[in-house]
Amino acid sequence: MGSDGAAPAAALFESVFLDIRGSRILHDVTWSISRGEKWVVLGLNGSGKTSLLRLLSGFGYPSRGIMTVFGQTYGRADLRMLRKKIGWVHGDLAVDFPRFMNCREVVESGGEGSIALYEELGRKATRKADEALEAIGAQHLARRLFASLSTGERQRVLIARALAAGPDLLLLDEPCLGLDPLAREEFLRSLASVFAARPDLTVIAVTHHVEEIIEGYEQVLLLDGGRVVAQGARRDVLEGSAIAGVYGARCRIEQRDGRYPMRFAGE
Repeated sequence: MGSDGAAPAAALFESVFLDIRGSRILHDVTWSISRGEKWVVLGLNGSGKTSLLRLLSGFGYPSRGIMTVFGQTYGRADLRMLRKKIGWVHGDLAVDFPRFMNCREVVESGGEGSIALYEELGRKATRKADEALEAIGAQHLARRLFASLSTGERQRVLIARALAAGPDLLLLDEPCLGLDPLAREEFLRSLASVFAARPDLTVIAVTHHVEEIIEGYEQVLLLDGGRVVAQGARRDVLEGSAIAGVYGARCRIEQRDGRYPMRFAGE
């Protein structure tokens, strides 16, 4: 607890910079994420979105500035312990699992912090895996080989894997990448169910597609060239002037049934 009795923020960036091989990736990022908030990090390709998630995941350090996650300051915290509180779902993860593993085994592996499983873990692990699969609408996939799944099915299973480990923070890197429009909408409905069931779970998702921002996301951080150009309530950011500065003056965003489809003048 802080001095005012409030719980510490889930994550806090104070003037954070990130340099990689002489290139500046993130510029002076200041950002506070409260526990239980659902954020979208929005921006064009190359704006620093995935680099921001990598820092939050505990697999990178800022070059300058102060960064804390669940009250643990980077540079002083044991990041191996901190990572146990964080579920990170990204596309590269899908190719790492042995082809003999079924989906339940993939989900169970998350609780073990490993990729491959060569022995049964017992009824408790199986129950947790099945509950996580059910939460994301994928329980029917439990016995299917993970390698046989479609892209959308794999994404659901990977999120179930992260949830089964009981994280306090869930990081989603382009979770709809590679999904056709129908699969995307089915996936987003399942994700909304997870948000409703876990109001305590802090979620940060990266995308450059505004139409993927469902109602469960309350906050938006807008990046441009590694700089934060807007942050705050979803409606304020998506209907504000900064969007045109990133996507161009022809960009138009209209609220429709709780979603924000993007159009461009002349379409």
